[in-house]
Amino acid sequence: MQVSAIMTRKLTMVDPDMSLSALKDIFNQSKFQHVPVIDASRRLVGIVSVKDYFKALAPVMDAASEKTLDIFVTSRKIKHVMTSPVIAVPEDYPVVKAAALLLKHNIGCLPVTDQDNVAIGIVSWKDIMRIVVLQAARKSRLAYGAAAEEE
Repeated sequence: MQVSAIMTRKLTMVDPDMSLSALKDIFNQSKFQHVPVIDASRRLVGIVSVKDYFKALAPVMDAASEKTLDIFVTSRKIKHVMTSPVIAVPEDYPVVKAAALLLKHNIGCLPVTDQDNVAIGIVSWKDIMRIVVLQAARKSRLAYGAAAEEE
């Protein structure tokens, strides 16, 4: 199976010059944990996660007033906290190899790009686990059905 079969195609993407405040709004309005960072041509230049967001805030969280924190998230840009370069895969990449990459690099997702490095999707460890669970359930039902027929 290829990542194209399980990847999320409807992406929210961000510009590297957007503020952390705008990123916070995106994370608050969505249920995903990672956002591809793209340039004006939709080429992948980075990825930013909820974890990256909170790691950037950690040094100022305890000591900063609410006003200082607001100034920080408004002035700090995504390009300052994103991961770049990004480990990305093509859409014909095998799911098993994608899972191995996630484990090897201890990351939560892989952006999917076309031959021009344009972001076209994202595959997360949850997408892969969903397939594993569905396949296991399918096998279990088949085994149960075969055992029931033998009785």
